[in-house]
Formats: sequence, structure tokens, C-alpha cells
Amino acid sequence: MRKKLLIILALLFLINSTGCWDLREAEQTGIVIGAGLDRGKDGSIVVIAQTVIPQMPGAGGANVGGGAGGHDTFHNWYSSGETLFDAVRNLTQKSPNTLFWSHNKIFIISEKLARESLKDVIDFIERDPEFKQNAWIVIAKDDLSEIMNAHGNLKEPPAQALANIIMIRDRNSKYAVSTLGEFIQQLGNPEAQAYTAGVTFYKGLMEKKNTASISGQETERSMELRVMDTAVFKQDKLVGWLNQEESRGLLWVQGKVKEGLLVLPMQNHKMIFEILKSSSKLEPLIKDGQLIMKVQVKVDGNIGEITPGTKLDEKHIQEIEAQIAKTVEEQIMTAVSRAQELNTDFLGFASAVHRAFPRLWNQELSQQWSETLKDIEVEVSVEGRVRGTGLITNPVKLK
Repeated sequence: MRKKLLIILALLFLINSTGCWDLREAEQTGIVIGAGLDRGKDGSIVVIAQTVIPQMPGAGGANVGGGAGGHDTFHNWYSSGETLFDAVRNLTQKSPNTLFWSHNKIFIISEKLARESLKDVIDFIERDPEFKQNAWIVIAKDDLSEIMNAHGNLKEPPAQALANIIMIRDRNSKYAVSTLGEFIQQLGNPEAQAYTAGVTFYKGLMEKKNTASISGQETERSMELRVMDTAVFKQDKLVGWLNQEESRGLLWVQGKVKEGLLVLPMQNHKMIFEILKSSSKLEPLIKDGQLIMKVQVKVDGNIGEITPGTKLDEKHIQEIEAQIAKTVEEQIMTAVSRAQELNTDFLGFASAVHRAFPRLWNQELSQQWSETLKDIEVEVSVEGRVRGTGLITNPVKLK
């Protein structure tokens, strides 16, 4: 018994004395929460690492930069190199602390770099274990540096704000976004094309704090961030953008509309349909030698808002459901038209065809899919169902 106790004590001593192999002291570490990637004028790769500035506990108040106690909440470190790895390592010439990348929440890639090619940056991002696969990857529609500094009146760094916006994306379902892992998988799949969300900044409605109003001059307003539209790729190059309606169409096809609203133009009024859930199914068919893609969508929801005085009877509910089906079908067809226009299969039709007709795909279609996609006939059928009307059935009649 005494011998066993001595062995246990010896093991505990060894564990405590050696410590964790990858332990980093907090005061010697810069926590990276966002990374921007761009192409320099000289052809180099530019990296912007956004790190958190620790705040004093209990500090009150906020400045125009959004920090507590009059301090900024983040710092952007700029570097460049011949490759991404080279640029990241060159950050050690500027940052006094070792940068820790495992908490990085988002990669923001400039549109310029994305349109040229991502092959110069994607290998290192995929290869290095410190970059987490669940980080978001988005495309900057405006100047990358401006976006990474556009904190406005927020009390958090821009990278954190963008990550938080994306986390509630299902509330609107107006853009399609990918994690790093999903994006890399899309790039490596010969039967699919990559897509992810765009990021921009704009002058918000709120004025900046501590700015004096001068007669005859516009009061300075905060630059605010917005996640919008969807960037679509062909192989590793960005080839175009989807607007909100086209993005919703993409999400319908892939069964990724979880929530959101449909504004329905009825005969004499407008109605808001609140989406609660949806599902989709792709069914390729061959009819008279023509490849047909059937897209079947089901969507359930509630009536969220309606013009006062409108009577909701069974006939009107049926009309609403028919309008839901029409609106969803139109959104899907806008995405289909855009895919055929850009000749890039971000909708995932190729994968469905391969599963349904593996021999035909391997022998013929895989070699000529770009041409087939342009002419493929798409049939859309939508089943819209009104599940509830909220706390009331018929709206109040205003005097």
C-alpha cells in the first residue's frame, strides 16, 4: 500500500513539474479574433491580424471606438510576405507578443484576392492546425482595412461583431455563408462550387459620439458593418455575387432556410409570412433525352403581419399558401438563372445527378457539365403551409 502511494505521489510531482507542453503565458500572448487577407500592389500577400486589447475589470463608459473606459478593444497588426505563411511569420517583427490563432473567429478575404485566385492562401490555412475549421470565411466587398476598423458604436472588435451577426443569420436567411471547413470542402469537391457571404460597411444612422455639429455640414456618422449578398466561385476564383433574392433561392434549394420572412403581395394588401421551417429535395430525371432537375420544397410558417381589416377565412388562407409557393418558386428560379449565367454550379445539381445516374455521369456528363448546366431544365414545385395566425385570427378593424 505504501509503495503504491509513493508511486502516485511521484507521478503527481512529474505532472506538476512538467506542465502543459503548449502552455502560453497570457501576458505574452496576442489573442487573434479576426484575420484579413489581401493582395498587395507589389503582388505580395497582405495579412491583417486583429487582436483583443484586455480591458480593466469594472471599467465603465465607452468611447467612439467602442471600448470600455475610453480604450479601444482591439488592435490591427499589418504584415506582408511572398506567401501567407511568410506574411504571418513577419508579424513577429511588429507584435511584441506571440500571436495565438486558435480563437480566430473569421477570415475576411478581399474581393481583389478572391477574384484572382485563392490558391496562394488556402493551402496554409488548411494545413496549419492552429486555424480552426469552424471559423467563418467571408469576402470583403469594400476596402478590407476600412472593414476591419469599422467598429462604429459597437463595444466589441469588428471581427467579433461580424461573427455575432453571422450567428443569427437564420433570422433573415438573406445570404449564404460557409465556415472554413465547409468552404475548403466545397473547393475540393469536383461536383460543387464554393460560396460564402459578403461583408461591407456603410454610414450608419447613428452619429458618432463626441462630434461637434457645425452649421451647414453633415454630422459625422459611425461606419457600421453589414453582412450581405453571397459570393459564388468557380474553382478557386470568385466569379460573381448573388443579391438577397438570389441568395434566398440558393438557400431554398439546399434546404438551409430555417427562419426568415416572406413579404407576400396579395390582391388588395400585403402580408408577412414568418418562416418556421423548410425542407428541399433534388430529383434529376431524364425525359425524351433531356436532363430535368426537379426541385421540391416544403415550407411551414405563421402569418406574422397583415393589413388591418383583412378577413382570414379558409379561402383566403388557400390564396396565401398559393402566393407563398409562387414567391418561393420565383426566388429559386432567380438563383438558377444566375447559376446558368455565371456557369457555376453552386446549387449542387451535379452531385444530385451523379447520385441518380452514376454510370451516365462517369461516362459522359462529368466531362461536359459546364455545357449541360447552361441548358438544364429546372422544374420547381413548392408546398406552402400556414400553420398559425398568431394570437388573433382576423386583424382589428381600424376606425
